[in-house]
Amino acid sequence: MGMQGGQSVAAGTILILALLQGLGCKNNPAALEDTPVALEIRAQTFVTFSGGKIQLSALATLKNGSERDVTTSAIWSTQPGIAGQVNATGEFSALIGHTGMETVKAEFQGQLATTTIEVTKRARIFSIAPVTTNVLVGESVQFEAVAIFEDNSREFVNEKATWNVIPGNNAQIDSKGLLQSSSGRTGVEKVVANFQDQSDTARVTLELQLQLDIEMIEIPGGSFVMGDNNASPDQQPEHAVTISSFLIGKYEITNAQYAAFLNSAYANNDIFIESNIVLGKRGRFANLPYMILQGTPEFPDEFIEYRPEVDGEDDPFRVHTGFQTYPVVRMAWYGAMAFCDYYGLRLPTEAEWELVSRGGQQLKFGTSDGTISHDLANYRGTEGLDVFDGLAPIGTFPPNPFGLYDLSGNADEYVFDVYDPNYYAASPADNPIGPGPARPIGRVNFGGGCDRSGGGSFMVLRGGSWNSQSSACKSAVRAMICDFPDFSLPPNIGFRIARSLP
Repeated sequence: MGMQGGQSVAAGTILILALLQGLGCKNNPAALEDTPVALEIRAQTFVTFSGGKIQLSALATLKNGSERDVTTSAIWSTQPGIAGQVNATGEFSALIGHTGMETVKAEFQGQLATTTIEVTKRARIFSIAPVTTNVLVGESVQFEAVAIFEDNSREFVNEKATWNVIPGNNAQIDSKGLLQSSSGRTGVEKVVANFQDQSDTARVTLELQLQLDIEMIEIPGGSFVMGDNNASPDQQPEHAVTISSFLIGKYEITNAQYAAFLNSAYANNDIFIESNIVLGKRGRFANLPYMILQGTPEFPDEFIEYRPEVDGEDDPFRVHTGFQTYPVVRMAWYGAMAFCDYYGLRLPTEAEWELVSRGGQQLKFGTSDGTISHDLANYRGTEGLDVFDGLAPIGTFPPNPFGLYDLSGNADEYVFDVYDPNYYAASPADNPIGPGPARPIGRVNFGGGCDRSGGGSFMVLRGGSWNSQSSACKSAVRAMICDFPDFSLPPNIGFRIARSLP
């Protein structure tokens, strides 16, 4: 009996074990199929900025080939953890004020995945230019995106920004900010650019014929001899230069035109005023001087005033009565460049300027016949038509053969180029732009040493002014001024604009 009972218990135990084993055999294949054989970390991007976040996902590949999201089940870690940390749900948070590379790991059921995240500098200012521009239908315009970071460094970020055009009926924009308008279709488009957690917009008007307030003249491309072997060393050697066709301003930019720019820029929060100096607030020339509004004891005349407190007036910048059509002066080079950026224009190069001054005839002066007198230009002294002790309204004197006014005298004119007294010996033969950067951002800082800090660059001036001797008004004469003058901006420097042709 005992033996039989023992055998019965043993048999029951064996039966239960067999049943359990049978169940295990039945379920094991499915369990094996659910076993992860690989693990991968995924995200929309693996680059963020100081203070930014990235949501990571952990995807397990199972033995049966399917994928399973195991983000919340994985064990996450970061190494070295200086620039950012990852939490239990896979969210990576970059630490404010830190940059660098971080290795992120995810572990799940014996599988390990790693990825690298780059934490970059955070932009405190982001802007695009031009802010507003007019484009002929069928033509293109290149937008520039500039980021100013927390360490005050600047960078063009065209290829890092995302671009869009709204509504997009008349134009398209590529990933580098090049807008192409549709042939034959006019209208207004808004360009939107995003970078990190910031965005900026611009307005583009597509026209069948450009209706800018600034009159421009088309200059045909061609070759001429630049320089003067009988003049100062910085004008030597004479050398042949070929220039592509372009548009250039018929007149120097006026107080009224510049005040309109200042009011638009002020409304867009692009500028600010400090001690009667207009400075950039956004864009590639942020915190750099544009112009000074205040006169000096030697030259007390003031042309543009800033009066935001006047009731009933929307525009804080106003031109003093009678000076609307006078050339704008007391400019810094950055102020001229900012005006051009705003409207999708540019400064003429030194070579382009000399080409138009010579009138297509190698003229010695940029006057109607290549000679100079007080009936043809406004320079030091008064006589004949020149009754002006200072500036004269634009267009007072006869135009040169290309139809341009005041190329000799009235206001010195900024051009694009950095000054180098030896540049002509090494100048390219085709469309030279001077020795400086083709796309300056922030202070030019080429060559250096023009201000008390030991930095900066000298920028080229052309044409002479109302305060110049006649010899300084020649087509080939080169003058210069520091890009960041540490003294009052003189009342004789202005500019005219240019525009490239497709």
